[in-house]
Amino acid sequence: MKKTFTFIFACIAAMTAMAQSDGSTVSWGLNGSGTEADPYIISTAADFAAMANNCNADHKGTGEYFKMTNDIDFGGSEASPTQLPAIGKDGNAQITKIAYGFDGTFDGDGHTISGIYHTENGNNAEGKYNALFGCIDKNGVVKNIVFSENNHITSYNYVGSIASLNMGTIENCSNYADITATNFAAGGICGFMVNGNGTVKDCHNYGNVTAMTYASGICGGSQSGKSITTYSYLIEDCTNSGNLSTSNGLGSAGIAGSYSGAIRNCTNSGNVDDTQGTAKSKQYTAGIVSCASNAVDIEGCTNSGSINGVKNVGGIVGNVMKGDEAATAISNCVNNGAVSGQDLYVAGIVGNSARAEGLVSVVKCTNNGEVTSIGTSEFIGNLRGNTTIALGDGNVIGSGLKVLPLDPAPTGISDVNVNKTANGVFLRNGKIVIVKNNKEYTVGGVQMVEK
Repeated sequence: MKKTFTFIFACIAAMTAMAQSDGSTVSWGLNGSGTEADPYIISTAADFAAMANNCNADHKGTGEYFKMTNDIDFGGSEASPTQLPAIGKDGNAQITKIAYGFDGTFDGDGHTISGIYHTENGNNAEGKYNALFGCIDKNGVVKNIVFSENNHITSYNYVGSIASLNMGTIENCSNYADITATNFAAGGICGFMVNGNGTVKDCHNYGNVTAMTYASGICGGSQSGKSITTYSYLIEDCTNSGNLSTSNGLGSAGIAGSYSGAIRNCTNSGNVDDTQGTAKSKQYTAGIVSCASNAVDIEGCTNSGSINGVKNVGGIVGNVMKGDEAATAISNCVNNGAVSGQDLYVAGIVGNSARAEGLVSVVKCTNNGEVTSIGTSEFIGNLRGNTTIALGDGNVIGSGLKVLPLDPAPTGISDVNVNKTANGVFLRNGKIVIVKNNKEYTVGGVQMVEK
């Protein structure tokens, strides 16, 4: 007979209270001594419950080691839900005032977690900050976990499979489950990174992710603003193949949502759609980052999923905003997916830049995907959707694509092989070419070729 997760928590709480009443030191209630050579052993769902019950501001695992020794089935199903343990969740009363998170090293050792069907999704303590780890602290490391397809998470905000909030490191984890936020910020791996710190690397999402606002394959986004003095957020070498969508049409992306920091060498092959819902402002749809701000560093990323949005739509980035005086380059990125918009600022690489200060440029990027928009004839381009975005060196527009209004020549484009029946000025193999009324001219009118 299956034991409910609530019953497990109640039993462990009672045992812990008895131990403390006897004057004994707070412990995790686990086998092992917590050293790297002899880590605490995690072999059952009850062990996860013990960690969640005993994690507090004075006992959060700093310098201690935990290790899974086998696959763990929490025993839940759609008909009989089991909630997430959310280790370190109790320190997250407010996202701007986080008391603590799990601060040790947790190694899943490649084992699989299944049987979690989380349903608590109200605007209350039960519905917020839900994942395996409610919060990972600055020294915390969680790695090598497989979250299987036999899980389903629906929660209110900051929802993820591995962590709700992350200030530490999540490494080499995979999620196959569908993730849903009924309100703000869902990520296949992590809900949100906070306090200027947090790393996600070598992680992979295969599940579909939905939210009311900001749904992303890896991380829903990161905290920014006046309270953040330095930005050390990093998402690196991650992939997404799940589909992304929002119910109000705001903020779907393959890797990250509302994000400040660096994203390097990440790949999206999932389809992204922000056209549903009734919100008046449907925007920020992209293959890699929905809306980037502050300390933006996006390099070496590739999108091959189809991107379908309304406004501020990009194959790599939807919008760049809230900048400082520093220059920002979106560099060495490739878009292979079709990009479709219905309003202003639609592009193969970056849809829009609304930065008050600082130059945003596209450098050494390639667009191979067809870019279309039914709502604009001016703010659309193979590389950029607004002239506020500069074109640096080495950009390429792929073969057979139509010349678009914001494909200027020759600045910033090293090679363009476009549909020559479209009017425009472009480069081919380093030579400036003008096409007008099905006639092709070299610069200076030396040669004219009838098409």
